[in-house]
Order: sequence, then structure tokens, then C-alpha cells
Amino acid sequence: MTTTPPPAAAAFALSARTLCGALMGALVLIGVAMSFVLGTDSAPPTWVLLVQVGAGIAIHLLVETLGYRLPPLDPSLGDDEAANAGRLRWQSSMMLRFALTEALAIGSLVAAFVFDGGVWTYVGGALVSLALMAVHVWPGERSVTRTAEALEAGGQSSHLRETFGLPAAGPIQQR
Repeated sequence: MTTTPPPAAAAFALSARTLCGALMGALVLIGVAMSFVLGTDSAPPTWVLLVQVGAGIAIHLLVETLGYRLPPLDPSLGDDEAANAGRLRWQSSMMLRFALTEALAIGSLVAAFVFDGGVWTYVGGALVSLALMAVHVWPGERSVTRTAEALEAGGQSSHLRETFGLPAAGPIQQR
């Protein structure tokens, strides 16, 4: 069962999804533009693709370690203050996760100019980055829940799940 978020929360959720979509779409647009500059005639060396996948795994582990590390909300906050603080921390955390996952696409863009392979060198890294963004940046159930759990570790509800239309967690236990 999902709950209907208040208007401010619904606007925030729409804004977060729009921002994520624009950031992810920019990687696609860069690829289209670079196809005219770099060409599509040659394929990248296999080792470049293997490095991109390996870097993607390393970035995933880094994001798992650092990207959801947030200080818990102060239990003395009121519900509205906690919800506002939770949304601000979500946005900061989302931008950190975006920067980490985008690094592979940026590195692949540089590699596309250094190594043979044309735009396909960039495309390999951009696809891995987009997959990481779908998991860690897009405000889906997994990323919202992980962030909410970190924020709620001190016992104060963040109302983050409700902001994104997800079911609220059970009662929060004070640690």
C-alpha cells in the first residue's frame, strides 16, 4: 500500500526524478554528440571494455560503502523539520552517488579520444554508468529505503519513503 505524500513532498519527489532523468539523459546526449566527433567505424579494444566493467564494480562497491552513509536525524526534531532535513540529506546523498557513478562515463569519454574505438569506447563506460545510476541514483525503492534507514537510525522518522510514494516503515526502534 502506498501513501499519498503531502504537496511539498510530491513536488520534491517530482523534482528529484526530473533531476535524475536529466542527469542520466545527459550521458545519452553526450554519446550522440560524440558520435559525430569520434565516429562509429571502429570497436574499442577488449581490454578497455573489461576495465570499464571492473571500474563499474569498484564504483558500485564504493557507492555501497560511502553513498548511503548519512548522519541520523536528531530525534528531537518535529515531523515537518525531520521531513525537510531528510529531503535535504537525500538530495546531497543523491548528488554524491551521481558524481561517483558518472566518473566512469567521464573517464570513458577521455579514453575515447586516447584509444581507438571511436564513440563505442565512450558508450561502454556510459552504459555501465547508467546501470549504476539506475541502481543508486534514481529514487527507486532500493535507494530511498537505504537512505531512509540511515536517516532513521537515531529513532526519528524521515518520512522519505512517503515522499516518494513508498509504504512507510514499521515503528522505528530507538537504539
